[in-house]
Amino acid sequence: MNASKQPLVIIAAANADEASAQNLRQALLDRGVRVAMAADVGVAEKKARLIVLCSPASLKCQPLNNFLEDFVWPNGMHHVHVVGLESERPVLPMALRAERRSNGAFWTLPRPPVIGALYNDTMSLEHLADDIAHECSTDSSATLARTAASSVARRPLATGLAAACALMLGVSVWQADQISAYQDEAEDAKAFSSRLLTDITQHLPNTARRETLIRLADDLTETYLTASAAGLSDDELGRRARLFNLIGEARDVHGDPEGAREAFSAAFELTQALLDRAPNNMQRVYDHAQSAYWVGNQAYRSGDLMTADRYFDIYAQMADVLIAGEPGNPSYQAEQGYAALNRGVIELESGSPLTAATLFSQAADRFGDGLVQAGVVGVSDLGNTLGWLADAQRETGDMGAARSSRERQLALYQEQLAQAPGDSRTLVKVAHTRAQIASLATDMGEDEQGAQFLDLALDSVNALYEASPDNDRYARLYVSLIFQRAQIALMRDDLIRAQLLIGEARRLAARTNENGENDGRFLSRSAALTLSASLALKAGSYDTAVLEATQAVSAGEQSVAAGFETARPYLAEASYVRAEALSALGQQGEADMMYRSALNQIALIAEPRPMSALDLEARIAWRMGDVSRALQVRQSLLELGYARRSFLAFWSEVDQANTAESGVSQGG
Repeated sequence: MNASKQPLVIIAAANADEASAQNLRQALLDRGVRVAMAADVGVAEKKARLIVLCSPASLKCQPLNNFLEDFVWPNGMHHVHVVGLESERPVLPMALRAERRSNGAFWTLPRPPVIGALYNDTMSLEHLADDIAHECSTDSSATLARTAASSVARRPLATGLAAACALMLGVSVWQADQISAYQDEAEDAKAFSSRLLTDITQHLPNTARRETLIRLADDLTETYLTASAAGLSDDELGRRARLFNLIGEARDVHGDPEGAREAFSAAFELTQALLDRAPNNMQRVYDHAQSAYWVGNQAYRSGDLMTADRYFDIYAQMADVLIAGEPGNPSYQAEQGYAALNRGVIELESGSPLTAATLFSQAADRFGDGLVQAGVVGVSDLGNTLGWLADAQRETGDMGAARSSRERQLALYQEQLAQAPGDSRTLVKVAHTRAQIASLATDMGEDEQGAQFLDLALDSVNALYEASPDNDRYARLYVSLIFQRAQIALMRDDLIRAQLLIGEARRLAARTNENGENDGRFLSRSAALTLSASLALKAGSYDTAVLEATQAVSAGEQSVAAGFETARPYLAEASYVRAEALSALGQQGEADMMYRSALNQIALIAEPRPMSALDLEARIAWRMGDVSRALQVRQSLLELGYARRSFLAFWSEVDQANTAESGVSQGG
């Protein structure tokens, strides 16, 4: 073969392994391979192939590591190949495992392929030299991964896990050291895996990214989910449980809910086994409660309320056991509060607001009983619980109690804001809570107070939005508040204020997100156009109302098709406004079609439907001639204390018209 066209092969080894390196060099020269020793070439060109003989001595050989740093870090790892001395699982020198960045930190490098092992015999030397010479004679750009591929396929799990770990970005150099050391020490896959699990569960959260767990998850799941816990020590069970919880969190973050639930369930079974061994151990009760929470939380977020309810009940039972064991323990008291909160959420979303309200009250009482002041739970925990309580109370029809809960929530956040006036997160919480109070006040017929709360909220959020116009969270809340305030202006016949607000809403609705696309999550053209149509209808501009409402319907359909269910109420209202405008223009056939379309959209709004949707349903039923249904829904709303100005005005006109019609009939 033509040696001049071959890539140069460089052999690098520790001083203690010089004899083996020279033997390999001679064997390659005998086969016509261009080969040199590292000490003879210095730093070679990029396309040179580097063969590194790895042994325990290579870990501590400074000249070898210096050469590898000069060769590998500038040129990459594309042409680096490893040969194990007396081992098929070689220990890598530090320079092949981590690169020092300009800031002094280390970054883990991809593991180079192991192309074979060199033992103190002629056969292994000849086989290795043949493989290298064959690869060099075929294609100068080929890598020497052929023998590595076949070797990996035969490796036990322990080696596979080590290879996976060595590929992780963000794994600390300390961990890499441990992994390499354990490869030498481990007698079998089980021993290696056990020690690896120890270091991962103790150090991974602070030293590596979640991607590490994702890469390990497949191997671990396959191995440990089918393993019996009977013969494992308590420490081993605990490590595996913690690891599976970490894997569950990682998979959850990476959009794999089924994989997350599988991992959380595995952790639950392991903590159950630990608890069975020591049922009176409070720490094990606590750990099992956390496992139950994670399974329940994942099920809840996946829409499986039945499974969520079952595991949240277990969580609550564990919390009760903790309190029975140590009634004065603040941490256990907090667990009891969280348990009540979780169960309340399930009850509320399962259609039992009365039960939910009771559970939320229990949680709020528990959190408010000195736990916030003691720092055991945060202000946000109590504030969030009061928000859930208000929602449950509103669904039971007790709007006065709901408003009281929201006012408690607002006072809590205002106190927090007084301690840190510039905190944007607290400002957002205050604004959001004011908007909720405004909504309740408006539904109770106190639209003037509602407008005042909204104006205060708008001032705060507008300041945040103006300072950070690219902040999506501020934009979403700002647009929502504008919509809410414009609706009140329309109800109060403040058409100029409504027009100004709607103009601002439409301006924001034309914004694009960072990808240049309209973001239906908060820049809802449907909402802005529906307000415009309502304004035109209120002003008697029926043709304009039809045009605006038609565009609003189209935008709403696009938003719903894209998965934004929050657009459906706007779609229903836009259809209703279009129907009202068409009816005013005498186009009753088209109007009836739009009324039916609005009813269809209302039927698709998730239960429990908001009072505003029931308000719309009652009006449409009246327009469609379904008097019985209209009066039934109207009466239900009145009994709940619903007293929106627009609702009362509509039915006042209906009652006046009925009275007038009755008078004409009697007079005739």
